Amino acid sequence: MRYLLLLSSLLILSAHAQNKEIYRYTDKNGNTVYSDKAPKGSSPITLPELNTTPAVDTSEPKRKHPKAINLDLNNIQINTPRDGAIIANGLLPTTVTMSTDQALRNDQQIHISLDGRLISKTTSTSASIPAMPRGQHQISAAIIDSKGKTLAESSISVMVYRPSN
Repeated sequence: MRYLLLLSSLLILSAHAQNKEIYRYTDKNGNTVYSDKAPKGSSPITLPELNTTPAVDTSEPKRKHPKAINLDLNNIQINTPRDGAIIANGLLPTTVTMSTDQALRNDQQIHISLDGRLISKTTSTSASIPAMPRGQHQISAAIIDSKGKTLAESSISVMVYRPSN
């Protein structure tokens, strides 16, 4: 019973405090003063609505579980030269650059072939083809594991011209 009386008293006092008026007046020094008491020469003011913001949802967002990476699935792409590129001088070495979607594991290599003939084994994504005869050529890059299994392959076609004298 005592708690009910205390609670109802608090509610009445808070409601009474919310309904009080605010007064504005000028003091003897010329300063504007605001008060809840009405001295002589004061005028009541109407306060604007309080600026409130709704509460923000602070619950933790649902986390998506990352997909497991299948280490057996690789991709390789030859970046340069581009497919259909024209190589002006086949006597000069041609640099082949590649990209993979995963880093090579220790048991993997990249095999570079020219017209089906292996010309380079590397763990780098860059290789050099020494010289190419005039004409159409197929350059391919493959990721090969230690058992000789091809995990991914990419190929492009280039045309080699030689300058004439």
